[in-house]
Amino acid sequence: MKKMIVGCILAAAVISSAVYAEEAGFTEKMTKVYTDGEEKGELSLRFYSETPNVPYIGLSEYSEFVKQQPLEMRENEDGTCTLVNWNGAELTYDAQAGVITVPDWNEFLALPMPLEDKALGLKDSTVHYIRMTDVTYEGEPEPVEFDFTKYGIAVHNDENDIYLPVSIVSNMMTDIATNYMLYNGENLYYQRVSLDGSGIEGFYDSDFFEAQIEGEPRPDDIIKECYADLCFNFDYFFGHPGIAPLDAAIEEKGLDQAIDDLGEKGAEIKEGLMSTDFSEYLNSLSKLFLLGLSDGHTSLMSVAEMVNSQVVQENPDFVAKFGSAFAKDLLNSEVTLKQTRNLLIPMQRAAIWGDENYREYGNTAIIRLDGFMPDEAAWDSYYKGESDTIPEDSLGIVVAGLDKASENPDIKNVIIDLTGNSGGSPDVMMAILAMTTGQDKLYGKNIITGQDMTITFEADSNFDGVYDEKDKEVKYDFNYGVLVSRHAFSCGNLFPIIIKEAGAVLIGEPSSGGACCIQMGTDTEGMSYAMSSGQWLLTDSQGRSVEGGCEIDIPITPESNELIDGLAAIIGLDDGVPGYSGYFDEEKLDNMMNEWFAGQEELAPAA
Repeated sequence: MKKMIVGCILAAAVISSAVYAEEAGFTEKMTKVYTDGEEKGELSLRFYSETPNVPYIGLSEYSEFVKQQPLEMRENEDGTCTLVNWNGAELTYDAQAGVITVPDWNEFLALPMPLEDKALGLKDSTVHYIRMTDVTYEGEPEPVEFDFTKYGIAVHNDENDIYLPVSIVSNMMTDIATNYMLYNGENLYYQRVSLDGSGIEGFYDSDFFEAQIEGEPRPDDIIKECYADLCFNFDYFFGHPGIAPLDAAIEEKGLDQAIDDLGEKGAEIKEGLMSTDFSEYLNSLSKLFLLGLSDGHTSLMSVAEMVNSQVVQENPDFVAKFGSAFAKDLLNSEVTLKQTRNLLIPMQRAAIWGDENYREYGNTAIIRLDGFMPDEAAWDSYYKGESDTIPEDSLGIVVAGLDKASENPDIKNVIIDLTGNSGGSPDVMMAILAMTTGQDKLYGKNIITGQDMTITFEADSNFDGVYDEKDKEVKYDFNYGVLVSRHAFSCGNLFPIIIKEAGAVLIGEPSSGGACCIQMGTDTEGMSYAMSSGQWLLTDSQGRSVEGGCEIDIPITPESNELIDGLAAIIGLDDGVPGYSGYFDEEKLDNMMNEWFAGQEELAPAA
């Protein structure tokens, strides 16, 4: 009898919920959420009658699932409603105005500190050897007002939550941990950016994508929402490092007007973005990113991922229609040409030094570091005790090199070679800074709130799984130098700037910028992209943007030579590429280090 009563109550609740949804003008669907191919739970999606193909989700429900931090809902006497974070920070929705207002965006997104390993919300990767201990902001935050009526985005609310398209919620609640969520017409996929570019397992294997790729017209509500997603995200969350062709125009007028101001080219792009043909949409989206938004960090990631999916490979007509246009735009991209030219620098190094990660000459050890890339799975195994060997990733290469240098009593200097370094995870960079110089701070500016920020971190430098005083004892006492080329980008750009402030000498030529951490953007179609984040524009300790690259102490001027010019011509760079053989002379580098630090000792004040 008791079971029958419980069953009747549950059935009544389901019927009541369905009736409420019907009266409120939406259908509700419990939807599975996958991460890295594994089911992680379910979330409730709403599909409203005026936008039947656009999935909506509650802000609080999303926050509870992704950040493990539910938001408290409060209905106000003036007809507005407010979501309150764990720390009291508020987000208020005014249904009449179609506006969401947040007095302090940093506080609203904040998580309890200190952040442990694998914490969400601020970190760029989930490794065990680094954690944030404090984030401080200078001055009062500028309030943020999100005007959804401007973009034609409908917002809904009830007594429990505020509901927005999944794409908008993902874009608003994203972070430099690169958490984001996509919907493929069947399931939700909650991900972090894949540093190896492998994409999302199984994401494009849905009836929705198969129909789109085979030529079924894109629904009108999806077309409108995708364009709104794009404009909303770049208008509010782009970091404006100043490099992308449309950067200044977006900052001044917004993305929609920036596209219009391109004239015929802009009209062509917008027509494609509004097309019912999926391949035309992708062509225009790619053209916009490659020729208008690309700055080294901002790039459309879904295109490369989609090409590897089974449904695309089984549709050669779609590949031909989309691929030819993409290839043309790729070759016309200034950023692509610059990056291709820069790849010839590590090729020249390999011709002289080979592929060794470590070498010694005289008093100097040289550690080659071509990225700040963590092997997260290997570190996870190490900390679980499943392996007793430090992973041979970027951090492992540096640790092994420093240990080897410590075994040779003649070594006084260590050069970190960044001539082939294109960036990676700040976690790896922070760990190396902590172990070499004791540095425990990074600096930035939040474009959204207008505040300078300081992030304090600590490293588990002895890799024992405990953050304590013993970690500070792990510090390799050398004179440090960094060998820099224009190839050095992002973390490869920031690292020499920060370590120079700790006394290192920079040798070579200035690095090539990359001033923003990335964050992920999405649209309701299921496309994802990386973008320069407005939540953290990187700076030096004086608050100056690092986009201009580092200042070199000992310059080495690249010189042209026939061999390199010939190689450049073969791959289509007819204007040639400078020769870098002068960078890879061990004797010269050893002399530079010894003379520089001898001079520093002479300039040092007497004790």
